[in-house]
Parts: sequence; structure tokens; C-alpha cells
Amino acid sequence: MKSNGSTEGKSSMNPKHAPIFEPITINGCEIKNRIVMSPMNCNYTAPDHYISKQQMAYYAARAKGGTGLIITEAQAVSTLPCADTYRKYNNPYLTDYRYVPLQSELVEHVHSFGAKIFAQLFTGPGRQGSHDIGAAEPVSSSAIPWRWQFHKAINGSMDMKVLKGGIRMSGYHGAIPDIEKDPEAFIALVDKIPMMHMMGRPPREITREEIKQLVIDEGKGARLARLAGYDGVEIHACHGYLVHSFLVERSNYRKDEYGGSFENRIRFLLELIRSVRRAVGPDYPVGVRFSASDDLPDGYDPNVAAMIAKRVEEEGADFIDLSDGSYEAMSDFLPNTEGQVIDKSAVIQAAVKIPVMCPSVHNPDNVADVLQKGKAQMVLQGRQQIADPDWVNKVKEGKEKEIIKCTRCNLGCLIRFVAMLPSRCIKNPRTGLEEYIEEYARRPILPLKNRVWQTVADWGRKEPSATWEYTNEEIEQVMNVE
Repeated sequence: MKSNGSTEGKSSMNPKHAPIFEPITINGCEIKNRIVMSPMNCNYTAPDHYISKQQMAYYAARAKGGTGLIITEAQAVSTLPCADTYRKYNNPYLTDYRYVPLQSELVEHVHSFGAKIFAQLFTGPGRQGSHDIGAAEPVSSSAIPWRWQFHKAINGSMDMKVLKGGIRMSGYHGAIPDIEKDPEAFIALVDKIPMMHMMGRPPREITREEIKQLVIDEGKGARLARLAGYDGVEIHACHGYLVHSFLVERSNYRKDEYGGSFENRIRFLLELIRSVRRAVGPDYPVGVRFSASDDLPDGYDPNVAAMIAKRVEEEGADFIDLSDGSYEAMSDFLPNTEGQVIDKSAVIQAAVKIPVMCPSVHNPDNVADVLQKGKAQMVLQGRQQIADPDWVNKVKEGKEKEIIKCTRCNLGCLIRFVAMLPSRCIKNPRTGLEEYIEEYARRPILPLKNRVWQTVADWGRKEPSATWEYTNEEIEQVMNVE
């Protein structure tokens, strides 16, 4: 892999880190380096699912810090009750035009700091949703609940102080067994507390009519994302949520065209890709985020993930945003150690030509090695970007020793998130408060010649309007995945 050459001003970058700074183009979208900020919900969304000033400044900090591509947290595309079972975590919405103006403000804000930004499209949490706060009954590919595997716990989640706090927040005030001394009693208790989100309630099987509407809504959400100016979109199909539940034999016992064979289990995902592509056209980046494995009995391994990768590539996906695990396998979902997914990524990248993004690699030497050896074409960072938004610039300037290193403790980011609080970081006091920091809250004023204006009128005959609807014939074409 060749470096892209000189950087602005003097740079004392370590030459072996040059692969990190090679540009890459995804379906016409040029990204200045190989570092991607992973999609993560941090509970920063404003009431009623609008983009907030904090979200704008939070993403701006990572863009200003040199990150090449930012992928937003999951954005809901449907108002179906079956897709709205994640209420205690306030996701932004891309369900209708009223959300576009503030979404456009976010895009312009990030662009002004030099990064590209993709929107992640979310059809719902599936069986990992809950009845909390008046939500409807969760749905899944089949009526099978999920169960957290305690041997797959993440750092910080087994701390009794943390667990007691979550139980008390749920309204339970009785005795709490110690998880280490009496794990069976503790499990029996949390199994009765939906707010703990550790043991799923039995979902109902999602209907074909609901699947059809979600496929339509996914396309509409993608259409709105492009109208708002996003540089691309990705389909959420990972972590045990709704789409993932179709891919895995462990959770998919359906007897219709969406269950049984591999081709049937992947049908819903392929329909979503078709719907999105139909909505945004051929000249726009569309990707998929799915898990490299779920490392559980009757789950799937990287070889099956490679088969999924081949099929989504054939269907027209432009990139694969790789993750791992699910709520049942949290230590895969949120790796406890450096580079857990690298070898899995190598298997999947070898199966396809489109870029694969490998997650959770924080050490610059390891990042460069992954890229140099072709184990992935891009590297994702989630919690490391929360800890230090300037990771990229510090590596570029040879200041690796100044990087604020993520310890993977999960205490400031994930544990607060689960408690429905805005994420923070125990290593960086500025995280979560970016809206009060002027360098992130105020954007540079771009010259008019560098501005990109996205309006309905600008598209004219080129694209359908913001109120576009599918015809019956088009719906049949999208849903007819052989």
C-alpha cells in the first residue's frame, strides 16, 4: 500500500503509519484516510428524535481531530410500532421530511471540519427491544427470546455497584443477591426486571406485512438521508437486532420464505439493500453493517459471514462495516481486548473486493498492520474516538504518546448509556460536553464555492421528490429476491 504523500505543514509521522493516511474512494465518495468513527448511540439526541447541538459538536470534534469518515448512530426509519421498542434510548429519526433540516445542519457542520459522514439506517431492535415506556411488544424473526451469556460479559458490567444502580433505577427496592456468591438468584431477579435489559422477553414473530413496510421505510429513510446531504448510508444488520435475527439459525425458526435455508435467511437483508439502492440511485455509497460472528451455538462464524459478504456485494453494496457479537455475546459486541476481530475481518475481506472495515483496533502500529496486510481496507474506532477525538491528528503528527488511550472500561460510555444517561468518558472530561466548547460548537465559514447545497429543487428531474412513494410494481421488484 502506498502513502498519499506529503501532509500540510511539517509532519513527524512514523513512516510505518503511512497506510493510515492513504485516501480511499467508495462509489465516488473520496475519504481522506482509512479511519472510520463507528456508529454509536450516546443518548445525545434532542427530544422528539431531532438532532441536537451536542450531537453536532460531538461529531465535529472527531472530524476536526482528523477522522476520515464518521458513521452516525442508528437512525430510525420507520414509525411502525414493531420498530419502536427502543424508546429509552433516544435514537434520531429519518422517518419524514421534518427531520431533514437539522439533519442537514449536522452534515454541514461535519463537512466544515473536513470529514465525510454516512447515516446508519435502523429498522428496529427486534427481540432486543422492550416494553419500556409504553412501547409495543418486541418482534423478531421468530418468537425466541435472547439471554445474556454471563461468560460473555464486558468489562465493568459485572461490578455489583453498577448492577445495583441499574436495578434500583428500575424501581425494585428489595434485597439484591451478589452475582458472584449466588449467580442463579441474581439471574432469577434480573429476569423479572425488563429495565435491566439483560434478559429478553419473548417476542412475537414479525409478520410479512410488517417486513414489507420496513423494506419500504428503509428506502424512504435512505432517500431522506441523501436529501439531507449525507455522503452515504449503511444498513444496520448486526448485534442481534432485527435484521441480524433473520441471519442466524439460533434465532430464526421461520417456516416461510424468510427462514430455513441460507438464501431465505438473508432475503430480508437483500430486500433492504434493493430498497435503498432504488431510493438513492447507483451513484451513492450504500453499505451494510453486520457481525463477523456471534460465537454461540447455532450462530454463525466468519466463514458464514464471508458468504453474507459475497451476497451483499452481489446485490450492490459498496462497503461492509464489520462488527461482532450481539447482546448475548457482549464481549464480542464490545471487545475487551485489542484486535479481537482482525482475523475474522481477514477472512471476510478475502472473500470480497469491496472495502471491509475492521473494528476496535486502537494501537496505531496495529492499525497500519491491518491495512498493510490487506486484512481490511479501513479501520473502525468506537470507544477510542470517544476517549480521544484527536487520535488521527496525533498519529499524523507523530504524537502517539499523547493519545488518550481507551481502557475499554465501559464505565463512562456504555454503562451510563444503559442507564439512559448521556455518555461520558472517565479518561476525557470534555467528552459529552462538546456543545459548550467553542472550537467544536462553532463551524468554520466555508467559501461559497466549496459549499454543497442540497434542496429538493436542485434535484429536479434527477431524483424523485421528498414525498416519493413506491408503486405496487416497484414494491414487487424490491421484494422479489431470488
